[in-house]
Amino acid sequence: MPINAKPEFFKAQEKFLSAKSREEKIAALEEMIALAPKHKGAEKLLAQLRTKLAKLRAEEEREQKRGGKFVSVAKEGDAQVCLVGFTQSGKSTILSMLTNKKVAISNVPYTTKAPEVGTMEYGGVKIQIVEIPSTLKNVYVSIARNADGVVYVLDGSKDVAKQRFELEQIVRSKKPSIVVVTKISQLDPEELKEKIWKMLGMIRIYTKEPGREPESHPLVLKNGATVRDVANRLHKDFVKFFKFARVWGASVKFQGEKVGLDHELKDKDIIEIHC
Repeated sequence: MPINAKPEFFKAQEKFLSAKSREEKIAALEEMIALAPKHKGAEKLLAQLRTKLAKLRAEEEREQKRGGKFVSVAKEGDAQVCLVGFTQSGKSTILSMLTNKKVAISNVPYTTKAPEVGTMEYGGVKIQIVEIPSTLKNVYVSIARNADGVVYVLDGSKDVAKQRFELEQIVRSKKPSIVVVTKISQLDPEELKEKIWKMLGMIRIYTKEPGREPESHPLVLKNGATVRDVANRLHKDFVKFFKFARVWGASVKFQGEKVGLDHELKDKDIIEIHC
């Protein structure tokens, strides 16, 4: 029995003992782990609970793979970024802060039951932000594995290093990622947006036609993109009939410089293609 556990813990324990399905057992175990005491005397208990949870999740994942079950969120905008963290880490608050989406924010563990989606705007770019439920079921975590980037949301009032290690083990993604630590200082929305943008490793390229102003919405490309990449994105025949391009921005020595297809572009460059 845990030492000095809250009554809510024992209620969750009763749910686990009376659970009929694996899903109910997983939900009850997650609640028990969230409510269990975190002092040294309860370490063995927590380890046992986490082992049981890992076993049930592994069984669930094997069944999902056999049955082909998965959950997906269709990518919209210029990039997709997932918020991943344990319960009560502040993911819903960050989603609301970045996208102005109205989401349920509560002191009750596991408030978010399904992925929540919002759109973050940054410098003319639209980035889809997806909050992954803290249950961290494989059907939801798979969304993060396929996203363009991951934001690990860590509770600063708990062991940050441990949280990060456990989350990275669950997601195991080679996608770009950053860490946001909550509950220790006020988060700056604009600063966080900039960090997410830099994490993605993308650049904004504004196209224009001769004699006209640049388009207001940029093309979003990976770092290292060239004039050829822009031409291919605009029209299948632009490379075939390409003569030259004029570029304004950080990638050229003088503004309006003539460049070829292999010229590497920089963030916020303006390009005018001549065929």
